[in-house]
Amino acid sequence: MNLRSLGVTGLLLISLTACDRMPSPSTPTPTPGPMSAFVGTWRSSGAAGACTAMNWTVTQVTASTATIAYTTTCAGVPVSGTANGTLNGTTMNWTTSGTAAAVCPFALAGTAAPAAVATDLNITYSGTVCGAPTSGSDTLHR
Repeated sequence: MNLRSLGVTGLLLISLTACDRMPSPSTPTPTPGPMSAFVGTWRSSGAAGACTAMNWTVTQVTASTATIAYTTTCAGVPVSGTANGTLNGTTMNWTTSGTAAAVCPFALAGTAAPAAVATDLNITYSGTVCGAPTSGSDTLHR
């Protein structure tokens, strides 16, 4: 009987040791979605186009939508507000409207797309500010 008990105890110890050596499952790293290329704070460094000194903060809402809090100056008029963005492939289409400088209406729409440099975002825009047609493009930097 003692030999049998010793054998059973030995098998149990071997089994427990084998269980201790099994790798524990790791937590998978989430794969960034297409919206991650847009999320963050962006600033323009150039003064080209009708709108200058652009500052954007893009916040993801769903896998394919975002809000964009922005400030800029278009045709000499301070413009700020929140835009809505929707992904279409690797491009984000965005629209916004409001009252610039508390005196005149504006409506702008455009696109944003990641540039060849990962820290850059190419944008285009068109619309009206204070009734005047406004359009252009810029490159925003992180």
